[in-house]
Amino acid sequence: MRHKRQSGRAVGASRVTALVVTVLALLAGAGAAVADEVVPVGPSDSAAQVVAKAASVTPSPRQLAWQRLEQTAFLHFGVNTYDGREWGTGTEDPNIFRPTGLNTDQWAASLKGAGFKEAILTTKHHDGFLLFPSAYSRQSVAASSWAGGHGDVVKSFTTSMHRAGLKVGVYLSPADLHEALPGGKYANGSTPKQVTIPAQTSEVKDGVTFSFASDDYNAYYENTLYELLTRYGRIDEIWWDGANPTGRTQPYDFVNWITMVRRLQPQAVIFNDGGPDARWVGNEIGIARTSEWSPLPFTGDPATAADSILAVPGGNSAADLGSDAVLGRRNGANSAWSGVRWTPAECDATLTAQQHWFWHPGDTDRSEAALENIYYGSVGRNCNLLLDVPPDTDGVFDAPTLKALTTFGTALSGTFSKNLATGAVAANDTGTANTSGHAPAAATDNNLDTSWQSGRTAGGLVLTLSAPRTFDVISTREDLNVGQRVESFAVDAWSGGGWSQIATDTTIGNRKLIRLHRPVTTNRIRLRITSSRANPAIAELGLYLRPAAGRGLIGAVAE
Repeated sequence: MRHKRQSGRAVGASRVTALVVTVLALLAGAGAAVADEVVPVGPSDSAAQVVAKAASVTPSPRQLAWQRLEQTAFLHFGVNTYDGREWGTGTEDPNIFRPTGLNTDQWAASLKGAGFKEAILTTKHHDGFLLFPSAYSRQSVAASSWAGGHGDVVKSFTTSMHRAGLKVGVYLSPADLHEALPGGKYANGSTPKQVTIPAQTSEVKDGVTFSFASDDYNAYYENTLYELLTRYGRIDEIWWDGANPTGRTQPYDFVNWITMVRRLQPQAVIFNDGGPDARWVGNEIGIARTSEWSPLPFTGDPATAADSILAVPGGNSAADLGSDAVLGRRNGANSAWSGVRWTPAECDATLTAQQHWFWHPGDTDRSEAALENIYYGSVGRNCNLLLDVPPDTDGVFDAPTLKALTTFGTALSGTFSKNLATGAVAANDTGTANTSGHAPAAATDNNLDTSWQSGRTAGGLVLTLSAPRTFDVISTREDLNVGQRVESFAVDAWSGGGWSQIATDTTIGNRKLIRLHRPVTTNRIRLRITSSRANPAIAELGLYLRPAAGRGLIGAVAE
């Protein structure tokens, strides 16, 4: 698979946050979290104390904004689009890259219409070909006859996305098959030496330079990364693949790279297998775990963890990453962990049924049912969806791709454009009291920064609708400003003078979506939190009805 990963190492500099006393206060029922994205764990902390600390971890502002995007498009475009490969060789003639009708405005309009909030472009894949002219390489669009050697796909892409109001991400492959060729910089055995980034003074932006001890390849990578981070306006996500098809060992100076991103684009979320800001879910089919936790334990230095690439306990594909059982693991008498860090998951998948990332003639796109299953299995399970949508050799989305995007977007907008719980009267269930500042009405005010919070780790919220409503999708969302705490919940509908349970589930996080096998009609709905690590804070309880044509399209991801 194209995203076969390799582990990174701990890097960076950040801060230690949240004292144990604060965590215990939260567990006792304080309404607002004061912890940050990293909470240290002491060797003598009990399993219960580690779980309590996990309940206090909250996302950084960049992570919170990123999680609320929910849908991001992945655009694989480059020489592989023209030679039919998924992984190139590094020997490609740049002149094969000749899009005859590049239209990044079409990309932006199509993606926005389908509900995407961000797009990430492969500015350099493993073959080493750059989609922007670089001062440090001739293996780029500048060496193609396309646009007379003056083309810049990244410039066109970022301009179109920004103009359409979409956020922008860039993928710059750490591996580089072109630089791995004889005479190249990749894994050439060079000794690190002191360098200034950027190497060419004409590339310096706003007087910002970096002094690093870098080998030849890291210096090259850092110079091209600087170009990306300073030429194209705001960048919202940096995507670092873990694949290495070169078969050679090249250390990556993630310390330096992260330092550059934090200085030049401080709002940008950094994705890698082990963070620091977002992690790979562990598969490439777009499906998260049923219980997907954002607070995960780690080993390493808590003082640098917020800016570090750290191994995910058990590996990204492990069935359980953040449960109480994982958090409570011991090494003898001591905790197995150094701390707990907010590390949300990103689910990547292809639009093509063949699971190709680059465009290939004759590929077919996934059906509406398959795309809906991916959406509910990713966005609906506390994971951001990263769906690959590849442009063709003309530089546009072809007709089948446009049709798939339209069908997908129509199905989602037809479901989520109207929350049937809007206007409902919210109240505490019998035996439940809310904490101060977290009244029941906050769960229906369409504001994800306010929330209803039970005064204990269980409790119920009741919505009385203005009239009977028919729905088949239930949406619950936690207030991530407080943290991710819910471990299990149930939903009941009022029928025949009593409550009838219609759904149960485990974690919530940013969002949990439940598709019912058949629509339910009622004028009262109840959310029961049955287990939570600390006082749960619910930002939304929503009810939705899928279009009639889409009902019954519940496949692998069914409730």
